[in-house]
Amino acid sequence: MDNNIDNDTNICRYLWEFPIEPAENFFSILNDCNRGARTLCLISASVKLGLFDYLDDWISEEEIEMIFSYPHPVNDFLLSLVESGLIEYKERKYKNTKVSSVYLSRNSPYFQGAYLEKMNRHLKDLWIQLSDIINSGPVMYQEEEFFSELSLPSMAQNAMCGRLQSVVQAIASLPEFPTMKKMIDLGGGHGLYAIALACKNSTLNAIVFDLPGVIPLTKKYIHSYNLQERVLVQGGNFLTDNIGDNYDLIFSSSNPSGKSPDMIKKISKGLKPGGYFVTVQPGDETVAYDPLNELEFSLWTFENIKIPKKSWSKNKKFLTEEYLNALNTHKLSVQSISRISDPYIRNYGVSMLIAKKEL
Repeated sequence: MDNNIDNDTNICRYLWEFPIEPAENFFSILNDCNRGARTLCLISASVKLGLFDYLDDWISEEEIEMIFSYPHPVNDFLLSLVESGLIEYKERKYKNTKVSSVYLSRNSPYFQGAYLEKMNRHLKDLWIQLSDIINSGPVMYQEEEFFSELSLPSMAQNAMCGRLQSVVQAIASLPEFPTMKKMIDLGGGHGLYAIALACKNSTLNAIVFDLPGVIPLTKKYIHSYNLQERVLVQGGNFLTDNIGDNYDLIFSSSNPSGKSPDMIKKISKGLKPGGYFVTVQPGDETVAYDPLNELEFSLWTFENIKIPKKSWSKNKKFLTEEYLNALNTHKLSVQSISRISDPYIRNYGVSMLIAKKEL
């Protein structure tokens, strides 16, 4: 009987004894995370609804209510966006801030809707399912669908934020650029680098080489710039297939074609004497280790994967002694190595190497 009383007292004492760790320390972590998640959902919903498209100019709350079919006040929705710093409020009217007009309005050439969609897809496929993945293994994506539907649209929009412009300016400043006639973009995906260079040089013809399943997306980008006569597509695997020859310029960005020493011989053979090889790759930037990003990379893979996934991680070092020796062996003389900012990650950059084939 006495033992039961002691046990009951031990259980009951938590009803009047405070936790040994202040509850504020716990709930502040969860509430901050929850607020961030809700804000992301708010921004994504606003983009899907096209709200930012209407707010390039001042518009009243009543006018906004007439745009959407569900008849309820949108005041809290809008004020939440005001609080996030994405829209302004003045005299009962709303308008995008500059950052929203540039990056969240479909009227802008720098619209980042695909990047938001990729973030949401990763949350849905990977993070919400994290416990299942830990127990049963990574999510399997079909490689060509992953690139064409999820990865490349986001990469294209990210590139428009500064990386594309910096690379194009560097290549266009080469003395031989105005006389270049033929180029290939290996693993070119969205094709924006080839498209931009063809726009800068009206005598340049380009090929965007990528997996067959990616090509339909590439064609859409090319047609949107009306360059289908001078920017062509070629489906294949650059690791195993012939890439052609007599190029004035071979370009690669963020894929193994421009990062693997084993590709250098094929690239050198494809260039005419005096031609240029330009490759823009991650891996040399010193960044703080981010366990969340590293974990996310391990949560998915491709069906029937041919190359070990870890071998094409963006964190794999690029400018190794092996890589530089391969350039030298195959008569590619390094002209410059420079840093290109990749602003979609704070304080992050990639390396651009420009090499010229000996005459």
